[in-house]
Amino acid sequence: MNRLRLIALTVLLLAVIGVGGCFLFPNHPPVASFTVEYNTNTQDPMVVVLDASTSSDPDGDEIVSYMWIFGDDVAILTPLESTKTVTVPVLTVKYPVQDTYTVKLTVVDSRGGISDQIKADLPVPAPQE
Repeated sequence: MNRLRLIALTVLLLAVIGVGGCFLFPNHPPVASFTVEYNTNTQDPMVVVLDASTSSDPDGDEIVSYMWIFGDDVAILTPLESTKTVTVPVLTVKYPVQDTYTVKLTVVDSRGGISDQIKADLPVPAPQE
């Protein structure tokens, strides 16, 4: 009888761990990070590459989603998606006019952990004539 209880308790414990994760190994949130590169391959400095591949997760989980906020007047060039939430770390955008823009990023890991939002002010120069 004690052996049967031990087996039942073990199965129950494994089920709880499988469904809700183990309290001994909680999911730590990822850390968002990005770099900005002005596109020097064109004559248009308003084309900017935002690279979040330096984002990381302290648990080693994969980053599965990058949520960008940079204003409605910004055109996303690559990837060709109509949303600012993408599954790839590199985003190429084009700003409409010379100005300083605020860019924000939040990342999500494969276990649903969400990073703190980070932001940077990005000065976009005018095109050279």
